[in-house]
Amino acid sequence: MGAAEPVFGISLNGDSRAYPLRIMDWHEMANDVVGGVPVSLAYCTLCGSGIAYYGRGSDGVTYTFGSSGFLFRSNKLMYDRQTRSLWNQLTGDPVLGSLAGTGVKLNLLPVVVTTWEEWKTQHPDSLVLSLDTGYQRPYFPGAAYGDYFSNADTMFPVWQRSQTLPMKSRVYALNLDGVPKAYPVETLSQEQVVNDTLGSIPVVLIAIRGVVTVKGISQRIGPVEYDAGGEVRAFDRGSETFSPGPDADTVLDSGGREWRVTEEALEGPEGQLALRINGRLAYWFGWYAFFPQTLVYGDP
Repeated sequence: MGAAEPVFGISLNGDSRAYPLRIMDWHEMANDVVGGVPVSLAYCTLCGSGIAYYGRGSDGVTYTFGSSGFLFRSNKLMYDRQTRSLWNQLTGDPVLGSLAGTGVKLNLLPVVVTTWEEWKTQHPDSLVLSLDTGYQRPYFPGAAYGDYFSNADTMFPVWQRSQTLPMKSRVYALNLDGVPKAYPVETLSQEQVVNDTLGSIPVVLIAIRGVVTVKGISQRIGPVEYDAGGEVRAFDRGSETFSPGPDADTVLDSGGREWRVTEEALEGPEGQLALRINGRLAYWFGWYAFFPQTLVYGDP
């Protein structure tokens, strides 16, 4: 693994895993158990969204998923191996098959996009998905979709669009109290710490480590460079207001006290906890296709 290679990072109950994007670009799904929790990492390359779902549905059934090969609004449909129902990758809802219309849904789990070096520094005991997948694929950065990631066009027509942001801008999106909102990753990386209120919930988004830039080689066009998103975490800030701290793992409250950034919560100096809020990383067009009523941070 190269130090600058992008990975999806998941850490639950002290168990940490890294899933290299150069593998996920090809397979788009990973079913795992992390810290005793069933996890389905669902990745739609076309809409740039990597989402971690709790594999046990709201009906109490544990599902494992695969990629169906079908698309809806340029978003992939995944299927569960238990009922063969099709699910919307971005929303976690079944849309076709025996589970459609039943109200069953998947809940989000925390996941970040970061570099292997940054993830391993934060989680030195982390395991990493092996290249020994049982398939013969050119597992190097950019091989599968580098040409797509590095240009501004979509692969297929998208009928519902918004010019508020460039179509393939990376956003970190939250949907709280029935209010969806997209936060451009570039803006988050520039501001590093963003305090906001969404619906009735006060939130803070932390993106101190900036955008993850990938240099790779596309099988179609050769050398490419593109951004894969960034390491964004959101928390319920309560009555506190935060600002950047002395390092990437620390923020300061309004009184200048240091809080530590962890995967579960911001930890205050007196044991206070500001719990993690899970969101979705996606291209702007992918998020807007399903949440056209979305707010956009920075857009009046």
